[in-house]
Amino acid sequence: MNTAVPQPSIDERALGPGTGARFAVLVVLMLVATGAMALTIVSTLHAADGTDCLLAAGMDPDRAGTAAETLRLVAQWIPFWACMDRSVPIPPWWQIALAPGLLAVTAALIFLLLPAWKVRRHRLVDLRTVDSDGTVLRLVEEAAAASGLAGVPRVVVDRATPTAGAVVFGRTRRPVVSLHGGLIACRSTNPGHLRTVLLHEFAHISNRDVTVTYATVALWRAFGTLVLLPYQVWAAFQVAGFGASASLELSPFQIRTLVLPLVLAALVHLARSDVLRVREIHADLTAARSCADVHRAVAAASAPRGLRGAANSLKVLWSTHPAAQVRRSALTDPAPVFGLHALPALLTGASAVLIHSHLLGYLGTYRRLSPWIFQGTALLPAVLVCGVIGTALWRSVAYAVVTGRPAPTGVRTGLWLGAGLGAGALVAGFGSGVSQWWIGGLVGLLLVVASGVAFTVWLTLCARLWAGTWRGRSLRPALVLCLAAALVVSTVWFAWLTPQGLYGVFWQMVTPGSRQLIQQASGTGVGQSTVSAVAAVLPALLGSMRWPLFTAAAAAAWIIPALALALGPPGGHAPRWVVRARLAGTDWPCGREAPPALRRALAPGLLGGAVSWLAVAGALAYLHTGRGWQAGAGGSGGLRLEVWVFLASAGAVAVAALAAIGGRHPLVPLVAAQTAATVGLAGTGLLTSVDGCIAPLSVRTSTCGWHPVWQAFSAVDVFAFVNAVLMFAFLAAAAAVLLQQVARKARRSNGAGDGQPSGARPAARWSAVALPAALVLVLAVAEPLALATYQAAVPDYAAGQRNFQHLLADPPTASAATRAKQVRAWYRHGGEYLLTNAVRSTDQLHTLNVSLDDDPVARAAVLARIRTLCTDIASLGSWEDGYYFRVPDPQAQSDWHEFGTGARDGGRKCLAAVDRRPFDVDAFLGLATARYDLDVAGSYAASTDRAVTKILAEAGYRVR
Repeated sequence: MNTAVPQPSIDERALGPGTGARFAVLVVLMLVATGAMALTIVSTLHAADGTDCLLAAGMDPDRAGTAAETLRLVAQWIPFWACMDRSVPIPPWWQIALAPGLLAVTAALIFLLLPAWKVRRHRLVDLRTVDSDGTVLRLVEEAAAASGLAGVPRVVVDRATPTAGAVVFGRTRRPVVSLHGGLIACRSTNPGHLRTVLLHEFAHISNRDVTVTYATVALWRAFGTLVLLPYQVWAAFQVAGFGASASLELSPFQIRTLVLPLVLAALVHLARSDVLRVREIHADLTAARSCADVHRAVAAASAPRGLRGAANSLKVLWSTHPAAQVRRSALTDPAPVFGLHALPALLTGASAVLIHSHLLGYLGTYRRLSPWIFQGTALLPAVLVCGVIGTALWRSVAYAVVTGRPAPTGVRTGLWLGAGLGAGALVAGFGSGVSQWWIGGLVGLLLVVASGVAFTVWLTLCARLWAGTWRGRSLRPALVLCLAAALVVSTVWFAWLTPQGLYGVFWQMVTPGSRQLIQQASGTGVGQSTVSAVAAVLPALLGSMRWPLFTAAAAAAWIIPALALALGPPGGHAPRWVVRARLAGTDWPCGREAPPALRRALAPGLLGGAVSWLAVAGALAYLHTGRGWQAGAGGSGGLRLEVWVFLASAGAVAVAALAAIGGRHPLVPLVAAQTAATVGLAGTGLLTSVDGCIAPLSVRTSTCGWHPVWQAFSAVDVFAFVNAVLMFAFLAAAAAVLLQQVARKARRSNGAGDGQPSGARPAARWSAVALPAALVLVLAVAEPLALATYQAAVPDYAAGQRNFQHLLADPPTASAATRAKQVRAWYRHGGEYLLTNAVRSTDQLHTLNVSLDDDPVARAAVLARIRTLCTDIASLGSWEDGYYFRVPDPQAQSDWHEFGTGARDGGRKCLAAVDRRPFDVDAFLGLATARYDLDVAGSYAASTDRAVTKILAEAGYRVR
C-alpha cells in the first residue's frame, strides 16, 4: 500500500532564497583578497620595508598595536610618513587593480571553456548516439515541458559513470545536462526514477542557478591557482627568513600571514558548499512541484550517532550535497531553506571583516582615510551582511508566522555572526599590530561578539513586528524597508569596528591624562565623583561623531520599529501576504504574537523627554551658581557645560528606558529611550539658545536674546554631544531589555502570564510618532551637512602630531635588544646624518675666530663662513622639533632635545649678529653669546652621538 507523502504548508518562493547574496560574498571576498595579497607582495619587493620606520619611531614590536605604541606613532606622523615615502613608495593604482583584473579575466576564460573541457575530459556523447529508440529523449522533452523550460537543453551521456544520477553544467541560457550511464541503463526498468532525476536537474535551470554556480567554480579555481598558492609560498619564505623583514620568532603578525591563505581557502570552500547544499534542496522542492517523486528517489538513511555522527556532520559541511535525511525532511517541511544555520552566519561574519580590512588596506596605502571614506568602506561589508544575514532572518520570521511556529530570537545567529567577526578580526589583525592579536584583548573581542548579537536581535525583532503588522500582498516592501534601515545601522557598525572606532571605546587606554582632562574641566564640588565616573565613558560616546551616518543610524534603529507599532495588528484575519505564502488547502494556525501598543513606548519616551528638560534646567541652575561654572574658564568652560548637561540628559533617558520595561516587547525600551533622547535634545537646544533670558538659568551670558547653540559652540562640539546622548540611549535601552527579560522569566517562574498589550487607534499612533521622528530625521540630515568639511577631510598628519606630541613626556620602555634595533633604525634613516653634521658644524664654528681689529675683508670672509655654519646648525636643530624621530633612548633624547633647542635659539641669535651692519661692539658681543650657546648645543650633540654609538657598539652593529 502506498503511503501519501506529507506536503509542505508553505511556498518556499514567498521570499527570495538569499543564495545570490552568499555568492556575492564569495566573489567580493576573492576579488578584494586578491588585490590585498598582491599589494602586500608588491610592498615587500622594495629594498626596505616599513618595519625600520616603525622601529625608528620608537615602536616596540613586542607591544605593537597597543594604544600607547599607537600614540607614540601618531605623535611622530611627519617623520614616519616621510620615512615610509623613502622606504616603501606608494605603488601605482594599476599594480593593485592588475591582480583582481587578471583573476577576473582568468575566471571568465575558465567559465567559458569549462563546458567544452568537461565534455572532452569525460568523453561525453550526445544522447541520440545512445538512445536509439528515442525513449529517453521523449522523457527529456516531457520533463522540460513540465519544468516550464522554453526549450529542451542539450543532453549528453557519461557512459563511464555507473551511477543512476545526472549533473547540469554550463550557463543558464546554454545548459548542458549530463546523464550518467547507470541512469540510461534503468530507462526501461525504472522510468520514474529517470523522470525524477531529469526534473531535478531541470529545476536547477528553471531556478537560474547554473550560471552563478559555475561562475563561482571558475573563480574559485582561478583564485586558488593564481592567488592562494603563490601567496602561501611567499608567506612561508617571509616567515622562514628569506623575506625583507624576516624574524625567527613567530609573532601574531607572522602567524596571521601564514594562516590567511588557509583561512581564505576554507572560507571560500565552506561557503560555496553551503550554498550548493541549499541549491540542491531548492531544486528538490521545485522538482516536487512538477510532480517528481523526489521523496522516493532520495534514499532513506538513518543518521549515525556518537563519534561517527560527529564525523559525518563535519564531512557534510565540506560536501556540496546535503545529507539524505535533510533532503527527505525538507520535502515535507522546508525549514532548512528558511533558517540561517551556524555555518553561513560564521562564514559571513569572517568574510565581511576580511573584506573590510582589505579595503581599508587599499585606502590606507594612499592615506586618504577621511571619516566619509571610513563610512564608505564599511558600506560593502554591510551590504553583504544585510543581504545574507538580514534576508535569512526575515525568511525565518516569515516561516514562523506562516506556520505558527515559535519565532527566532536572533541570539544564536548573532553569536555565530559575532564569532565570525571576531575570528576574521583575529586573522586580519585589524590594527592590532605585529605582536597583538586584538585591540583591547579579550574584552574587546567579547565586545565585538556582543555587537553581533545586538544587531541580529534588533533585526529579528523588527522583522517580527513588521511580519505581524504588514497587510500587503507581498512581504517584500517591509523586507526592503527593514533591510534599508539595517544597512544604515550596519554601515556605522562596521565603521565602528575599525581600529579608529575601537580605540574610541578603549580611549582611556591611550593616555591616563585624557580622563583627567574631563574631570578637571568639570570643576570641583558637589557631584564631582559622578562627573569623574562619566569621564571614564564619555570619550567613547563622543567618538561616534567620526561617523557621518551615526545620527541617521540612530534614527533608523527606532523609527522602523515605531512605524510597525503604529500600524498595529491586522485584526483577526490572516494578512494577505500570509494567505499568498501558504499553499492551497492549508489553514493558518492561530496563536501568533500581538505587537504592543505604541503608547507603551511613546508615553515613557515623552515623559523622559519632559524629565530631561527639567534635569537640564537644574544643571544650568547649578552652573549658574558658579560652583559648576567659572567665569574665564576658557575652553574648559564649554566642556564643563557639556558634561553637566550630558549628565542631566543621560539620567532622563535612563528613566525613560526603565519606565518602558512594562511594554512587554524588547524594542519598546529602545523606542522610549530614543524618543526621550530626541525630545530632550530639543529642549537642551532651546534652553541653551535662550541663555540670558531666564536669570536663574543663565550660564554664558546675562543678555537676553537668541543665541543659537550652533553659533555659541562649534558644529563638531554640538553634534559630539548629540551623538553621545543618542549612543547612551542605546546603552540604556540594552540594559533595560536585559532587566525586562529577567523580570519576564521571574513572572513565568511564578506562574504569571505576560499579558497582551491593548491596541490603540492608528490615527493616534501616527500623530504621536511623527514629532520625535521628525526631530531625529532633521538631526540626521543636519549632521553630515554641518560637519561636511570635518568629515570629508583627510587626516592632517602635522595637526595630529601637534595634538599628541605633548603626551610623549614619558620615556619609552623596551628591552635592551629592542632598544638597540630602534636606535639602529633611527641612526640609519637620518640620525647618522644629523649627528655627524651637528658635531662637525659646531666643532668648525668653535675653531673660527673673529675680531673687531681684523682686516674688514678678512673679517667679512670669516663672518660669511660663520653665517653658513650658523644656518646649518639652526637647520639641523629644526629637525629635532618634530621633523625627525625622537631618539629611542631616553637619555640620548634628552641631550638631543637640548641640542635642538640650543641650536635653534643660538642659530637665530648668530644670524642676527652676523647680519648686523655695521658690525660693531654690540654685534660682536651678540655673536659671542650666540657662539657660546652653540658651543653648549654642540656638547649636547656630541653627548648624543656618544650615547648612540655606545648602544650600537654594544649590540654588535657597525658604526662609522
